[in-house]
Amino acid sequence: MDVEQKALDLKKDRVAYAWATVVKVSGSAPRHVGAKMLVTERGEIFGTIGGGTLEHQVTADAKKIIGRGTAELKSYPLGPMLGQCCGGEVDIFIEPALPKKEVAVFGAGHIAEELCPMLGKLGFSVTLVDERRERIELPAFAAVGNKLNEQPGDALRMLKFGCDTHIIVITHEHKHDEAIVEYCLDKPFKYLGCIGSRTKWAKFKDRYKARGITEEQMSRVSTPIGLDIGSETPFEIAVSIVAELISITNNSAA
Repeated sequence: MDVEQKALDLKKDRVAYAWATVVKVSGSAPRHVGAKMLVTERGEIFGTIGGGTLEHQVTADAKKIIGRGTAELKSYPLGPMLGQCCGGEVDIFIEPALPKKEVAVFGAGHIAEELCPMLGKLGFSVTLVDERRERIELPAFAAVGNKLNEQPGDALRMLKFGCDTHIIVITHEHKHDEAIVEYCLDKPFKYLGCIGSRTKWAKFKDRYKARGITEEQMSRVSTPIGLDIGSETPFEIAVSIVAELISITNNSAA
């Protein structure tokens, strides 16, 4: 199997993986410096760094490193502890390759102008949705990779929902916010934040309850959006949203 092609396929399919590369060999070892193995987040392996218990241990370590998201250099003595008798030692550099986190931002208003550049720097792949062409084409959004000049309902049907989906609802109309959140409540997602006051959310909840939506479903929504840092300006609100996303990401990796 062409391991490099497999890496491209995994990247296309948004599957996290890690490269395990032999970078140093001392004494007798099954593979030479430069040998590579690819390990997916599910523990699948492609290529080889020598087989046996060594690969089993490296696979286990690679899965942990994928979860943490930071590369590590690890040493493995090829003796009784690994059930091998080579007697040497190998240093293996394990480097994760993680798909970009995806976030859909509904609303190209003043907060989004400040927020979208920050999301890009955080490594998010941003989809920006707004039915107002004059807003979505502003220079502030030039770096946004995917801009949907659509009504929210039409754009929602284009999105792929999953356990790593992030949704930020900051539109210019309460009716849009309410409809977007309702559509998402029975879908899988990692984060769903909605702009607005507690009074606004209380009114949304009353209407949701009347339509049979449960408290458990509504508890998944982060609103008022962002960490409570006393933010008022669009920039400050954008910072609070980014801070909340960082907090969620770091807590998930802990």
